[in-house]
Amino acid sequence: MSDHSYEREDLPDHRRGVRDAGLIVGGLLFAGFLVAGAAVRVFGPAPSEGLEGAIPTDVLRQLRADLEAEWAARADAWEWLDRGHGVARIPVARAAEISLARGFPTRRDPPRPVTARVLPR
Repeated sequence: MSDHSYEREDLPDHRRGVRDAGLIVGGLLFAGFLVAGAAVRVFGPAPSEGLEGAIPTDVLRQLRADLEAEWAARADAWEWLDRGHGVARIPVARAAEISLARGFPTRRDPPRPVTARVLPR
């Protein structure tokens, strides 16, 4: 037999640490299953078909067509937003024509270079 022996003093602490870690992980898993079960009872099961099956595609196509028609009608509409201040909504094409005819605003003062300055004390 050999004269070598191993230290056995820390071995019980190691086993206790592994046991405690296992209990913590097991407890967390158990709590997760409890929360998931409660969520299923409160909110119902997840849809089996995914998001595509939640709303029929023909309903989505009709909704998109309606919205695009409304946006197109608003893009071509004339209306007063605030008549007292002379604010109106005009069609995009007419606004582009007016902007091209009048010209775009320019700077009156040429831009100055940004330089570092010493602040007074």
